[in-house]
Amino acid sequence: MTAVLSVAAVFAVMLAGIRLKLGLGLSILAGSLVLALLFGLSPLDWARAVPGALLTEEAFILCAIIAVILAFSALYSASGQSARFMRAIRGRVRSRSLLLVFFPALIGLLPMPGGAIFSAPMVQKAAEELDVTPRDQTLINYWFRHLWELAWPLYPGLILASSLAGIPVTGLVALMWPGPVVTAFLGWIFILRPALRHAPRLQAPSADGEVDSGWSGGIPLFTAILGSIAGEWLCATLWPGRAMEYGVIAALILACAVSLVMARARWSEVLREAGKDNTMSLLAVVGAIFIFKEILHQGHVVDALAEAIGGGNAVFIMAATLPFLVGFVSGITIAFVGATFPLLFGLAQSTGQAHLIPAVLSLGFYSGLAGIMASPMHICYLMTCKYFHQDPGKLLPRILVPGLMLIPAGAAVTWLMTS
Repeated sequence: MTAVLSVAAVFAVMLAGIRLKLGLGLSILAGSLVLALLFGLSPLDWARAVPGALLTEEAFILCAIIAVILAFSALYSASGQSARFMRAIRGRVRSRSLLLVFFPALIGLLPMPGGAIFSAPMVQKAAEELDVTPRDQTLINYWFRHLWELAWPLYPGLILASSLAGIPVTGLVALMWPGPVVTAFLGWIFILRPALRHAPRLQAPSADGEVDSGWSGGIPLFTAILGSIAGEWLCATLWPGRAMEYGVIAALILACAVSLVMARARWSEVLREAGKDNTMSLLAVVGAIFIFKEILHQGHVVDALAEAIGGGNAVFIMAATLPFLVGFVSGITIAFVGATFPLLFGLAQSTGQAHLIPAVLSLGFYSGLAGIMASPMHICYLMTCKYFHQDPGKLLPRILVPGLMLIPAGAAVTWLMTS
């Protein structure tokens, strides 16, 4: 079996595991074992690779940062501070388009699994004044909830890509910042504009004391956002030998503390509610990804694959297809990043094209986002359809068009950003 067919078989195993609901972590782990066997490693070799993959500072940092991100998201939601902040925003909004997209976009700043269900009631409330159909409300909530997926530094997928590529998160954001602009433009063309074609004008927003007091609910969020940026800068300046992600971890821990302090007497109730979130499954996925990456290295997979396909533009063809496929089947960003990016980056290095890794990463991200947005398995899509009582199968064609458009749009933006 050639290297190409072997890798195809590995991805088939992972995708089958995802479809059979074995769990993302277990599916990637099974794929790594099959990969080891197909490239000359024994089951014992695979087992020996596990400690080397997991007992590293890189793995520790990534697990820690994902854990504190999810903890902050849970605390911020459970304390009610996010809801108060959103009510304050509503009291000042006059634009019809902004009113509908603001709440899912704001929730999108927090990488909560299934977070679209949090913004759905707010979109529904806003749509009452605008005569927007439940079908369009579903599309708006789902699409704009993922507006920041390509460039927001708190997303685990972006952090994982940064780690795998060896590019600082700030450098990755500098590369991917057009992503939200492209996503917003496609959403406006294909979703928002048709929904507002016959919408009436908004009534004047309120300006009462409740609105003014609600602005304090944004303090924990801005602590996380600005603190993460400042933390990375401080680490790079004061401790240049250490990973900048330690600054992000410190900022998110501070944001958690701020959220708890602002909850006052309700802190125990907030902790109990936030504790319902299960982060262990996501951390298991991260561990499986690092094992997969280690097997790629020990099995010399990318060298064999590079020799088989001959380099050239093949890495870009794979970057435009593999992340889309994994994203479409899994509906999870961290799945296509973890399953395909190590392979793509290794292939670029083995073919003497390491300088193209930023372009490969960028195109792969757009392709993967296209896959997860068009995926019928995406939990946000399924939960939004359920909330608005829409048939996921009938609504999917409306998402497929803007979703697929992300690939050519991303290819164009990638060429502009890296040429």
